[in-house]
Amino acid sequence: MAARTSTTKFAKSSTAISTVAKAVSRFVPRGIVRQFQSDLGGSFGFGASRTYYEAASNSPSIEYAPDYGPNAANGELQKIQRRSRWTFANDGFWANACRQVANNVVGYGIKPRIKDPVLRKLWRRWEREADARGVLNLHLMAHALMSTEARDGEAFVRFRPRRKEDMRSGVPLQLQPLESEYVPPEKNELAPNGNIIISGVEKNMIDRVDAYWMYEYHPRDFARIDKRSFLPKRVPASEVLHLYRPDRMEAMRGFPWGAPALNKSESLKTYDEAELERKKGQAMHGGFIKPPLGENGKPTLGVDGVDNNGIDFAGMTPGTWTVMDPGYEVEFSQPQGTDQNYPLYRREGMTEVAVCFGLSVEHVTLNFEKLNDRQWRANNLEVTRAIEANQELMISQFYRPVWKRFVDACYLADLWKPEPDKTLDDYYDVEFMPPARGHIHPVQEVAALKEAIRIGVISRKRVASMFGDDVEDIDEENALDQQRAMRLGLKYDVYGGLEGLDFNAILQSSMVEDELQNLDGSGASDPGSIMSAG
Repeated sequence: MAARTSTTKFAKSSTAISTVAKAVSRFVPRGIVRQFQSDLGGSFGFGASRTYYEAASNSPSIEYAPDYGPNAANGELQKIQRRSRWTFANDGFWANACRQVANNVVGYGIKPRIKDPVLRKLWRRWEREADARGVLNLHLMAHALMSTEARDGEAFVRFRPRRKEDMRSGVPLQLQPLESEYVPPEKNELAPNGNIIISGVEKNMIDRVDAYWMYEYHPRDFARIDKRSFLPKRVPASEVLHLYRPDRMEAMRGFPWGAPALNKSESLKTYDEAELERKKGQAMHGGFIKPPLGENGKPTLGVDGVDNNGIDFAGMTPGTWTVMDPGYEVEFSQPQGTDQNYPLYRREGMTEVAVCFGLSVEHVTLNFEKLNDRQWRANNLEVTRAIEANQELMISQFYRPVWKRFVDACYLADLWKPEPDKTLDDYYDVEFMPPARGHIHPVQEVAALKEAIRIGVISRKRVASMFGDDVEDIDEENALDQQRAMRLGLKYDVYGGLEGLDFNAILQSSMVEDELQNLDGSGASDPGSIMSAG
């Protein structure tokens, strides 16, 4: 009878919900009605049993998950950035996590492999003065941008044209790195040209970014007061680089990488402080004094530390010997040790912070006591995949557009011309070499690479790229080294081809003497002549 009554109540409740849903469906889309039915059914306690996936249950024990669009949460961006920056300034591990992203992704720089000698020379000169503020070179700027992207979720770079005579390299171009606040996330409106502006980013009808609405200076730099407008202005997208990692397909802004672990980081800091305060409280008591009882049965020492004779009992200092009357007993404090679970909890919490940045906990703490070399190598294999993905993102969003703009600037300034049978597009396509990852066991790893080259499964060019170098530069340097060894009569084991040669006879040959005339004081000369003479 009870089961039948329950079924009847269920049917009546379901019918009532369907009636309400039908009424609502006249005014709202069908998908929202279904969501309404599911949520309302869960409120009556039977919606959860009707879901196919348990994850779709409306059980009150499951935390409510709001459903937002890809840009609906952009209003929360600045708050999360404030928290991330505050944590960066006050938590050494958080700051190191952001820097380690930059150290591993950019390092000393992601360098293009430039084959044209004129462009190569211009690039090396220009990268020293690429910063519009004159503070950093190109690769240090990229390092700062990568660290900022990890901390804030995004960064901007604006191309700044310059006069040719103002640049030592002659390349009329500089880069201005900007923080996220330069593009207001609260600017959402329709542009006069029919485009839509989402969080300060203007998109056209085919969903391409046409422009960014940017302030002329940092809106929160209150120490900077000038006559420039405080309203954002439209800047064409061709003049701006937006560095961010979109978490959703249509996301227009980037959120701090560590956002999922911000609360965990604060909890870890609170845990540390609580543990420290507990130790401080225990350290307040060096010991406990048990005075003897007097003739009247009362203690001879009062709670204020004064005995019956009016003498204060002074606390002990290190190295002090205290003479006490007979009958006094001293019991030293025995504070409890640290919670045995404290190191494990600390490590697991730091692991959550580290994985948000694509790192392992050892990268953040720099504590390798729990790993041997094989475990660290396996760890790095997984972390390297994330690092390489971020390197490709950095190349796509920063290095490649900068290189293209650099080639255009050199061409328009008449500093360089393409070869007759080539166009500018042929020079846009260059390879970029990430920095060397280093070796955990150099002897084993280099020997393995040597064997791989010998059997032909990898080229010297790729191995050189793994070391962060250009194989052509290495060959030219090796040629110079061999030429110098021949000139000075040095016999090194690394130059097997020089064994058994008569260096005196070589030095007397006219070809080598002609090449020696081209050498400067440092032993450098034209690489082409060295190669032909070798």
